[in-house]
Amino acid sequence: MNPLRHVAIIMDGNGRWGLKKKNSRNYGHLHGIKTVQKIIQASIKKEIKYLTLYTFSTENWKRPLEEINYLFKILENYIDKELNKLIEKNIKIKIIGNLHKIPSHLIKKLKRVEQITKKNNKLQINVAFNYGSRQEILHAVNKIHKKKAKINEKS
Repeated sequence: MNPLRHVAIIMDGNGRWGLKKKNSRNYGHLHGIKTVQKIIQASIKKEIKYLTLYTFSTENWKRPLEEINYLFKILENYIDKELNKLIEKNIKIKIIGNLHKIPSHLIKKLKRVEQITKKNNKLQINVAFNYGSRQEILHAVNKIHKKKAKINEKS
């Protein structure tokens, strides 16, 4: 058994890679999906139980709308093309993060995938969507403030 149980990856740099290849940022994003497929295969082979992919951060909202829509479309297309393979490979998909501002049709698709794969147990892929460290810090501080708790290491 592999002692490594959880791997988390911030999916960053695909757009810059596309530009370095004298192509577009979207070209880089599209090739990032191929890398994700390799990572999933390697995770299964290495018997890693949990894979967290930070796929769209809160910072990504600063990008041009065309690029944001392209990123959403890549995810939708991946789900449409790969869902049966995920099921066959016994992969569970778990969506984490903040889904507000995400198009409703994409939320429905993500929730459907989560529901369909919920009993799978070979590999759990946590898709961190609209996620950011600043957002997490603000959420934690506001939660502590609402409780009127004293701020310390534990809180």
